[in-house]
Amino acid sequence: MEKNNKKWKGFLGSVPPIVWMMIIMLVLFSAAADNYLSAQNLMNILRQSVPLLILAIGQTMIVLTGGTDLSLGAQVSFVTVMWILLAQAGMNIYLAAPVAVCFALLIGVANGLLVSKGKVPAFIATFGMQNIVNSIALVLTLGSSIYFSHHVFRNVYESEFLMIPTPIWIAVAVFAGSWILLYRTQFGTNIFGLGGNAEALSLAGVNTTKYYVKTYAFAGLLAGIAGLITACRVESGQPTVGSGWEFEAVAATILGGTSLNEGRGGIGGTVLGVLFLNMLRNGLNISGVSAMYQNAIIGIIVLGAIVMDALMRKGRS
Repeated sequence: MEKNNKKWKGFLGSVPPIVWMMIIMLVLFSAAADNYLSAQNLMNILRQSVPLLILAIGQTMIVLTGGTDLSLGAQVSFVTVMWILLAQAGMNIYLAAPVAVCFALLIGVANGLLVSKGKVPAFIATFGMQNIVNSIALVLTLGSSIYFSHHVFRNVYESEFLMIPTPIWIAVAVFAGSWILLYRTQFGTNIFGLGGNAEALSLAGVNTTKYYVKTYAFAGLLAGIAGLITACRVESGQPTVGSGWEFEAVAATILGGTSLNEGRGGIGGTVLGVLFLNMLRNGLNISGVSAMYQNAIIGIIVLGAIVMDALMRKGRS
């Protein structure tokens, strides 16, 4: 009997806290709203989670290096704007998509160089980049949403394959590719090394600058993909649509078990963190909670996640 109790305690202790939080939330919201657990609503949550999920995977990789990219949300907005502007200028919309993504990739390269070569703290470098990118997007659009009518937007966001929305398949592909990159390549090994002890990695002969730049560039690439999907959802270019997403991506990363500044964690937990945040927002919507209070609740969770991580790191030290 005692042996069985130990097994149960071991099993319960091995379940990540985010899983228990999701279970509690499911119980509470399903009791408050009959349609919360409906197949249609759950699929809607998954579809709406895709842009943030893709963005958060990139953010997680940067956090694993010991940094944080505060410009990722701005990159999402910028890509939506550039895609529409390029299409308006006469470029083929299918060609304009990867070109728009390249802007985010280049922003990532610039961030990586500032952090590695310029020795600028990631928080400061990316905060400055966020303001620059936001300002350019606002100037290009005169502060308003811009539009371009084309069937590709609805085709991408609303189409399905095997009864599963296309954006979800895109997220699965991004996750699979990122997982292989992080856990099955030297690049991934060095990402963990940068967060664990960058100086030791450098002394071992690894070009840390190259890996910082590659990591920030990859995060920019994912921000670009998230921007394309977002543009398909809103069917426009919006200079502020990604505002605040960088903080939600950080919160999802920490909630998923990745620690700031320690090179510990992974993208699997981040998926759960993103789903938790979107399930929470959806549940609050269905329960009739106003957007003003929703943002406050999400903000408290973001702050709580950061404080929790700081306390856990202090305990380990």
